[in-house]
Amino acid sequence: MVLGRDKRGRRLAAQLFVWVSLAIVLYPLLRMILFSLFDSRFFRLDSWPRLTLRHWQAGLGLPHLSRRGVMIPAHHELWLWIGNSLKVAGITALASTLVALSTAYAFARLSFGGRYWLDRALFMGQMFPSLLLVVAFYTLFDQLGEYVPMLGLDTHGGLILALFGQTSLGMIWAFKGFFAELPKEIEEAASIDGASDWQIFWRIALPLARPMIAVMVTLTMTGLMYEPMLSSALLTSSDKATIATGLMQYSSKIGERSMGGETELGDLAAVNLFVSLPCIAVFLFAQRWMESTLNGAVKA
Repeated sequence: MVLGRDKRGRRLAAQLFVWVSLAIVLYPLLRMILFSLFDSRFFRLDSWPRLTLRHWQAGLGLPHLSRRGVMIPAHHELWLWIGNSLKVAGITALASTLVALSTAYAFARLSFGGRYWLDRALFMGQMFPSLLLVVAFYTLFDQLGEYVPMLGLDTHGGLILALFGQTSLGMIWAFKGFFAELPKEIEEAASIDGASDWQIFWRIALPLARPMIAVMVTLTMTGLMYEPMLSSALLTSSDKATIATGLMQYSSKIGERSMGGETELGDLAAVNLFVSLPCIAVFLFAQRWMESTLNGAVKA
C-alpha cells in the first residue's frame, strides 16, 4: 500500500505521540521496579548499583538483612492488608450493587410519591466529598460502637457501612441513567403478556445490564481496595488495616529502622508492586467477562 507523503508524516507523528505517551505513563512503574531490584536509589553510569532481592524479601514478609546488617524477622502484614482490603471491597461492592440495581430501576421506571425530591436528594448527596464527611463518620461510628460493637470504630463492619453509603449513591445514579436509556417497548410487551414489575426487572432489565454491572463492580472493587481517607480515619489497629492504611504504617516503620531515619524506597517500591497485583488480577478477570458479555449483547 502506497501512502502519500502527508499521510506517512501524520502516521509517523501519531506513532511517535503514542510511544512518547506510553513512555511517560510507564516510566514511574519502571522506576519503581528498578528501586525494588537494586540496592540504591541512584543510577549512574560510573557506579551501577548492585542487584538484590532484599527489597522483595522485605515486601513479601520474609526474614532478611537490612542495609545496616540487622536481621529483620518474618512478618505477614502484606497478606493481612490484602485480605482485609479484598474483604472490605468485596462485601461493599456486592451490597452496593444489589441495593443500587433495584433502587435505580425504581427511579428510572416506576412512579411513587416523593420521587422527584428523592431524586434531587440523591443528586445532591454526590456533591459532598468524602473528605468533608470524615469527622461526621468518626463521631457517628464512635457512638454507634457503644450499642453495636461490630459497627464501631476500628471494625471492618463500620468501615463497610461507611463505604456502602458513599458507594451506593454513585452506583444508583449510574444505573439509573442506564435503565432510563433501555427501550421501553420490550418492557411494555412483557407487561402486556402479564409480567409483573419484578419479573420485568429480573428477567429483562438485569440481563441487559450485565455489561454495566461488570464495569461498575470492577471500578468499585479497584477503588475501594485502595481507599485512603475513611480507612485511615476509622481503622487504627494494624490487624484491621487495609492496603492504604497498612502502607502508611509500613512507611513509618521502615523509616524508623532505616539509617538516619531515611525511608527505604526499595522496600516501599516492592510492597507497592505486590499490593497492586490483586487490583490487576480483578481487572483482567472482569475484562474477559465484560468482553464476552458485550459480544453476546451485540449478537442478541
